[in-house]
Amino acid sequence: MPKRPPSPPSFTPPLPSDQHLVVLSSPQGSNNWLCKDTKDVERLVEVSSKLRRIKSLIIMRGDFAIISLWPQSSEEKGGRLVGEILHILDKSDIKEWKKAGAWPEGLGETPTPAQAIRQSDSEEEEYASEGEGEDEDDDESRSQ
Repeated sequence: MPKRPPSPPSFTPPLPSDQHLVVLSSPQGSNNWLCKDTKDVERLVEVSSKLRRIKSLIIMRGDFAIISLWPQSSEEKGGRLVGEILHILDKSDIKEWKKAGAWPEGLGETPTPAQAIRQSDSEEEEYASEGEGEDEDDDESRSQ
């Protein structure tokens, strides 16, 4: 009889003390990311090996993630990496957090840059289509 795979860990509120909800700032190469938490503390974390195996996963600047911090001993002071990304939150996860009333105020919910670009493009198209109608009216009035 085949073994049953272990159930995936739950990333619903409240989180254990060694896990934090953060927003990803910028990639730093080799699966490393800068992230900021609710107190604007910037940390360098790496993508966990489980997430690296998911080929369809795309991590973008502005995504919300749950990170796990490694225990720091007083002897270790050289490395910049302080933890790993365990889970990338999607819209349904964010909705659950807000419904539970556990969404931190410091993070807000800002759109990812790709979403912001799409919104600004659609606004420009609307503006351009409005402007085209005005130009036609001006041309007609000039010809008369």
